[in-house]
Amino acid sequence: MSNQIIQLGVVGCGWAGCQAIYAANATSRLNVIAIAERDPIRHEQAGNNYAVPHRYADYQELLDNPSVDAVYLATSPDGRLQQVLDTLNAGKHVLVQKPHAIRAPEILEMETAAQQAGKTLQFCYFMRHFPHNRQIRRAVLNGAIGEPFHARVFGKFNSIPTLDANSRWLHVYGQKGGSLGQHYSHELNLTWWWLGCPKPEWAFASKHVLYPQYDGPEGAAEDYFTGLLGCEGGKTIQIDCSRMSHSDSGSVVELYGTTGAITNGGISRFKDGEFVREAIDEPTEIDHGELPEEVPVFYYELNHFAMAIAGEVAPDVDASNAYTFMQILDALYDSAKSDEKVYI
Repeated sequence: MSNQIIQLGVVGCGWAGCQAIYAANATSRLNVIAIAERDPIRHEQAGNNYAVPHRYADYQELLDNPSVDAVYLATSPDGRLQQVLDTLNAGKHVLVQKPHAIRAPEILEMETAAQQAGKTLQFCYFMRHFPHNRQIRRAVLNGAIGEPFHARVFGKFNSIPTLDANSRWLHVYGQKGGSLGQHYSHELNLTWWWLGCPKPEWAFASKHVLYPQYDGPEGAAEDYFTGLLGCEGGKTIQIDCSRMSHSDSGSVVELYGTTGAITNGGISRFKDGEFVREAIDEPTEIDHGELPEEVPVFYYELNHFAMAIAGEVAPDVDASNAYTFMQILDALYDSAKSDEKVYI
């Protein structure tokens, strides 16, 4: 399939699904020919805005379209497992939006199905694909900051979603839709990846529900989450994140090593009594070819998916990595619910 354009179907036309359509059509390797969306307003807007020829309410109808080679699933995680299995059973490659599942074992079911189908299975965490973030990872793994030992993430989204049929999962604790799973799992995944994806060993976390809109048996999703992750070799990641905060403090995504740190996209060192900054100058290991004048936020991830289907690169995030990271999220959420340290 390396010399032909991959015909893509997108299931779910909320923000992520529409961004995927935009990014896929901006590449030279992908072309979105079908969408599936139950919400009539989203269905009409996405179809018209991106001139998609085939439009369905039921994703099974999209899977029945023989012209669709691959599918991007931008749906909520509570129905994700069955949709992945159905997509692979239909003989199509699949790119899975995050949160990838409700619990980690579901990832293993997806992996088994992909192996049996002989199709590419890739999981989303788009920040990994930005060239500069990949350069940072190479610099860290090549010893640019010595031995990395700790990462710190602090961020605020400042928006509480409405409670409706499309966003219900965002309000249910444990469905990975709160401040950690929906918003700052990106940065958590990025810093864990920069560390070299060390084996997680334990998690200790706490949550705060400030603006509950859901009162079901699972409890309301967190509005503020704080946690500490312990990994093999004594490496740790600290995360504090909120989807609504009255603080105007800036976001932080930093990685600390024995001889330097990653801060603000570069290297910081304390040398001869003062802080100095160094640019990161590492070659990028993946050539995305000629870029469009305006690069959509999901461009590199969608292009990587197409390259993985063609056999040019390995899927990133692959199933093994997605499974381990979902174990991390499960442990953090379980710890915050029980107020106890959880071993992974």
